[in-house]
Amino acid sequence: MNIRKAVLSDAKLLCEVRKLQLIDEGIEPDCDIDAELDAFFKKWLASKDFIQLIAEENGKLLSTAAVIYYDLPPSFTNKIGVRGYVTNVYTVPEHRRKGLSKQLLSMLLDDAKSRGIKKLWLGASKDGRPLYEKLGFIQQQSYMELTLED
Repeated sequence: MNIRKAVLSDAKLLCEVRKLQLIDEGIEPDCDIDAELDAFFKKWLASKDFIQLIAEENGKLLSTAAVIYYDLPPSFTNKIGVRGYVTNVYTVPEHRRKGLSKQLLSMLLDDAKSRGIKKLWLGASKDGRPLYEKLGFIQQQSYMELTLED
């Protein structure tokens, strides 16, 4: 098995994996998001503020995980203000429960620590929650969300 950082030429693969992940989480694929995913990955793969890891074997993706770093205003609980958002954590079904996501996430946590990042957050699926809790993530109720209509 090989673990590597995703590069621009991985954009198409990451688009397909992202759609599989969303469907796996129970989100209905009721619109075409190919162009938006392609633009997202092309933008962020060129950024130092996005780390997408890929675990692969014989050229086949087994697992992936990413973190996006955002600048926010500094606060008393986060002096530098930068936060990391963990996303795109997905393992193909036949390779689940083998520690791949934990390994990738541990590498991302190490990257965050090396940057001095003190705060990470994520949206946990039901299946992912136990792993995140083992890594030290705690469920929070500190934000509200508004969805704007078209």
